[in-house]
Amino acid sequence: MSRIPASYQSFPLTLLSWNISNAQPSFSAPDFTQRSEESPRLIREECLRPTPSPDIIALQECPYPSFGEEEFGQSGYVSMGTQQSHCGYVDLLVRKELAARNTQPIRTVQEGNLPSVAATIVLPNETKIAASSSHLAPFKDGAYQRIIQCMTLMDLLDEQADNCILLGDFNTRAAEDKGIENAGGGGWIDAWKETGSNSEVKFSWNSFANQYHEGGFKFRARFDRSYVRGEALSVRQFGFIGNKCVEKKGDYLSDHFGLLVGLNVANR
Repeated sequence: MSRIPASYQSFPLTLLSWNISNAQPSFSAPDFTQRSEESPRLIREECLRPTPSPDIIALQECPYPSFGEEEFGQSGYVSMGTQQSHCGYVDLLVRKELAARNTQPIRTVQEGNLPSVAATIVLPNETKIAASSSHLAPFKDGAYQRIIQCMTLMDLLDEQADNCILLGDFNTRAAEDKGIENAGGGGWIDAWKETGSNSEVKFSWNSFANQYHEGGFKFRARFDRSYVRGEALSVRQFGFIGNKCVEKKGDYLSDHFGLLVGLNVANR
């Protein structure tokens, strides 16, 4: 039986976003070959571990275009499409019960070859949202390209719905925060900040603790982001997934921790 009621005044929407590093094993994994075989399953299980399970899963650095559909299709998710980024593929997966409603992909690939996948979804309380998964330009000197990508994506989503959600690996530095929050007409709410800027879930990249890469430069960054805009959207939860060691200290499923975000979506 579906867990989605026929009507909600406020619909609880659960979002997950994770750069899965092409589902490759950590340098710290005890057995590289075994982990190579197990990583897709372990990633899927970690994504589905939260209760309730996510309504929307935004993946970045999928190893090939059909990865999301293959790994999550039997668990009740439908891919809204994939798009190649500078590293791997971006996917946006929606729970089948929601996808069976009025759900439409947004053709981001035709707009400046954006490294994003987006779709509109009409929720059970009849509120229409536009949601996206993105893997923006890398490196510190990519700030200008990232803000252009953000503005283009924001405009595309804004054309489709009044309530919009941005998820993904933004590769963003702290100095870029205000620019993104004020882009595309402004009013973008950073989910981490909205829930109190908890330092324990600030850095989705932490190579001091996460020894995923051999001999990598150690630093912390808040690369992964969730932004919302719209009168119907309020943030109630922000946390991490994939931030627990798999078998030993330093051994994680990806070089990024994933984001778990809870929203309340009002009836509009």
